[in-house]
Amino acid sequence: MNQPPQPNALSAISATSQTRSDHAYRLPAWRLPPGVAPGTWEYTQRESIANEYAEFLKNTPLISLDLAITLRALPSPQVNRATRVVDLGCGDGRALRALWELGYDVLGVDMSQPMLHRVGQEAYRGELRSRLVRANLVQLHCLADGIVDHAICLFSTIGMIRGREHRRTFLKHVARIVKPGGAFVLHVHNRNDAWRDRPSTAAYLRSAWQSLRSKDCEVGDRTYSYRGLADMFLHTYSLRELRTDLRVTGWRINEIVTLSPESDAVLSTPWLAPSFRAGGFIAIASR
Repeated sequence: MNQPPQPNALSAISATSQTRSDHAYRLPAWRLPPGVAPGTWEYTQRESIANEYAEFLKNTPLISLDLAITLRALPSPQVNRATRVVDLGCGDGRALRALWELGYDVLGVDMSQPMLHRVGQEAYRGELRSRLVRANLVQLHCLADGIVDHAICLFSTIGMIRGREHRRTFLKHVARIVKPGGAFVLHVHNRNDAWRDRPSTAAYLRSAWQSLRSKDCEVGDRTYSYRGLADMFLHTYSLRELRTDLRVTGWRINEIVTLSPESDAVLSTPWLAPSFRAGGFIAIASR
């Protein structure tokens, strides 16, 4: 159904989940879930986005680098799948499948029914279907305290949440559902990377100007055309903002991995002006 997810009505994906025809869904602002921009909602509803996701991103170096850093950050899985990892914004399940193959128990959360349908269709004769939850990341009330050992949020998924208060709400939920001592791996794009090209610089300056005119806009917000969507939303982070938001929401930062401008490797000499040289950051935090 074309309804925004509700905090207490978050549906597990079953084997009989039905797909929808490809349609550019739009909702009036008052019906959008908290933290969800119009373009983001449409992104989560279009089956073509999910169907072409893997092919579209197959040559993106970040999708292998972030997984390698994740596996370095997570403790080795215990026997009998006793270590559970939640992937927040799991998409088509690329990280879920890798973690499952290595022996972790997994839980996948995403707002896109088409994405979750693809995970359930393709993964291990349905073994992952019962481990999928459809939810808005700002509304994770259905997940119990301490339900997982560790958490990951990759590929700048947190940047798709509009509004700092909503992003902090998400981070507080993650701190609540991860057991004490658990790890959290979080990727964000670097706001200051915008200075490398003229369109991104213009977007940066535009966001700075709009933040002075409207409380609904923040420095680092970007709205742009993407895969047939006219107004895809992304918030990009400064290093200071990343550190602050993690700390005030209950996380202890163990390491910030600084990525190269192309996000295909760890930045060489990361101590040298990382705020201006990095393409993004992967924070490794703990409870």
